[in-house]
Amino acid sequence: MVPMTCIVLYPIAEKLLFDPIHSFYLSGVDTVVIPEGSREGNTLTVPGPFEHTPEDHNIRRVDSGYGPGLTEVPAAVPATHASTSDANNVHNQPEAAVESSGLPVTEPHAETTQTVPDDSQPSFSAFSKYEKLFIVVMVTLASFFSPLSGQIYYPVMPTLVRNYHLTPELINLTVTTYMIFQGLAPSFMGTFTDTGGRRPAYIIAFAVYTAANIGLALQNSFAALLVLRCLQSAGSSGTVAFGYGVIADIATTAERGKYIGPMAAGVMVAPALGPVIGGLLAKFLGWRSVFWFLVIVSGGYLVFYVLAMPETARKIVGNGRAVPNEWWRRSVIQWWSKRQTQSDEEGQISAEGSQQQSPHTKRLRFPNPLRSFAILLEWDALIIISYVGIVMFSNIALLTSTPNLFGPLYGFNELQIGLCFLPLGVSSCLGAVLYGKIIDYNYKRTAQKLGFPVDRKKGDDLRNFPIERTRLQTVFPAMAIGVAAFIPYGWVLQQRVHLAAPLVLQFIIGFCFVASLNCLNTLLVDLFPDKPATAASACNFVRCCLGAVGAAVISQMLSGMGWGWCFVFLGLVMGVGMGLLWVENVYGMGWREKRLLKIEQKKLEKEARATEIQVEGKADGREQKDTNVAVADAGVTGGADTRPNQ
Repeated sequence: MVPMTCIVLYPIAEKLLFDPIHSFYLSGVDTVVIPEGSREGNTLTVPGPFEHTPEDHNIRRVDSGYGPGLTEVPAAVPATHASTSDANNVHNQPEAAVESSGLPVTEPHAETTQTVPDDSQPSFSAFSKYEKLFIVVMVTLASFFSPLSGQIYYPVMPTLVRNYHLTPELINLTVTTYMIFQGLAPSFMGTFTDTGGRRPAYIIAFAVYTAANIGLALQNSFAALLVLRCLQSAGSSGTVAFGYGVIADIATTAERGKYIGPMAAGVMVAPALGPVIGGLLAKFLGWRSVFWFLVIVSGGYLVFYVLAMPETARKIVGNGRAVPNEWWRRSVIQWWSKRQTQSDEEGQISAEGSQQQSPHTKRLRFPNPLRSFAILLEWDALIIISYVGIVMFSNIALLTSTPNLFGPLYGFNELQIGLCFLPLGVSSCLGAVLYGKIIDYNYKRTAQKLGFPVDRKKGDDLRNFPIERTRLQTVFPAMAIGVAAFIPYGWVLQQRVHLAAPLVLQFIIGFCFVASLNCLNTLLVDLFPDKPATAASACNFVRCCLGAVGAAVISQMLSGMGWGWCFVFLGLVMGVGMGLLWVENVYGMGWREKRLLKIEQKKLEKEARATEIQVEGKADGREQKDTNVAVADAGVTGGADTRPNQ
């Protein structure tokens, strides 16, 4: 019901939220006239996005209703620009006729070349459908561990208080430090996995995590418990950011939603299942069994990962065909694939790139956390990450308050309270998986409406595509329903309504929140395709920090504001915060283009410096060679002069 409601709300949101914005934003700007012409090879040259400055108001691409700076290209020829007043006179004229008409032709800031799909181009990913499925399952399982470790710990906290003779405040310190490291650790490991590869990052993370779980199962002091919980958090928390990087490695923009969905499901389902698993283990096997359980599952995962999981980082293996040079980056799958390719008579280097040795070696460097924080300096990333943090603040507040509210209201024990998390967990899983398909459907629908070619095999160039609007179209309906269910949640509990009412609201909230976060995280990966794990680490940092604040202050908010008004306040904050996404919808494409232009400028400057150094090196080499020749000639001449007379 909830997915169908979101689909029905698409056209309403499109008309009410987006069209008035773009009509106002693009008003008063002249058009670009693109004459018809002949195709040259397989290349279409269209003008790039323009700055809306007073000097450039006579130039823009034709508004197709899908964001600032879109072009409807009738033919694949260089665009000729003219003012609106002369548009009718020059439209459909040859380019030479436009030049001879005396109209001013303005050069664009940049030109973007869009290449027609060519079968000779390499595929975006060389992994097969089933290999992709295997990779997604592996990263989904990996993303399950960090939130599971945080929630599975709650049922054993009262036992630890009694065994170690602690106060509740001291045992809560282990939760606070866990969440702090959960936010900080990915800032280091996210940049590491983007530069050093996915496999080394996963192997190091799970080795640390498994070792910490062994220590937690054997420790007998509060100091050891506190330190090992920090180590446990540091090892597991980076896996969520790694997962977004892996999905960006193997999935094109058109299919990214359905792959990110299952991984996001692991992140959101674990908090609901963790208390149930922890409660059952602690009740029947003792509190140490909780940590031994984590040792078994994480150790088993680590062994299977080392044996079977291939390296996917595009900086290391490209589209997946190249085999890494280093042994720790190779899996059994890649080793077997290489062997099969070498024995195949047709396993030669082809245009699509046959399996080959990686041409260079990436050294493992110490990660720089400042790269993750630098993502927050980008306006579009800051808006998306801030709203993700707001939603997570409210979601963690709901999760944290459930044991404290359901116990006194309904007289439930720890196990019964844990079972009350199941509706939220089930709906979170459904929201992540089902809404991922809706995300991909909306991308295809928008592309068809714009005449934008979608290539699921080789990927799409999003520079001239309104990816911000396309993704946000799926966020607004889901968040509207989620906020509408969140606001009355506190009043339902305060009025002591039947248990079914809050559980149904939790189901709706879980579906809508996870669906919205899935869309926003997918958009974040789309905006930073070259460093997705770094961007996800920045998002994880803000998400965990605000989640920790929510867990710390929700008790005071409930007692000070009352149950009903507390959830009303949080719901209104999320509703008002949707205005941030509105701003991203209007200005996001322009911000993205500015960032791309800066990257291109830095790349050109770097290439120019490299060329200059190379030229200077050649000049120095020639000078040194001339000097050596001169010295040799002088030596020969001197030798001739000093020879004795015969």
